[in-house]
Amino acid sequence: MGELKNLVADNQDIVVRVKAAGRQAAMAGLGLVEVLKAEGEKLQAVDVKAEVEGLKALDLNAKAEELKALALELKGKVLAVDAKAEVEKLLAEVQKLFAELVAKGEQRAA
Repeated sequence: MGELKNLVADNQDIVVRVKAAGRQAAMAGLGLVEVLKAEGEKLQAVDVKAEVEGLKALDLNAKAEELKALALELKGKVLAVDAKAEVEKLLAEVQKLFAELVAKGEQRAA
């Protein structure tokens, strides 16, 4: 009989954890909606004609040379990068972003 109680308790624990994870995912979704809404408002405020004129005025050959120099500089830096540390840093940033989205979703839901 004790095993049955343990099995029921384990199943209830799983249900609670799944519900909590589902709620977090829903809140992250709401947070994402808020972020996208804010970004959309920023894009609406941009003067498209001025942006087009600015792009037309670019010296593409000079920009290409600048990008080549930057690529060579980055190539040297890549060789010196500690990949494991960078992955850990990226994972921490992703977890922080997810937590921020959850928080924004909870704010929106409230």
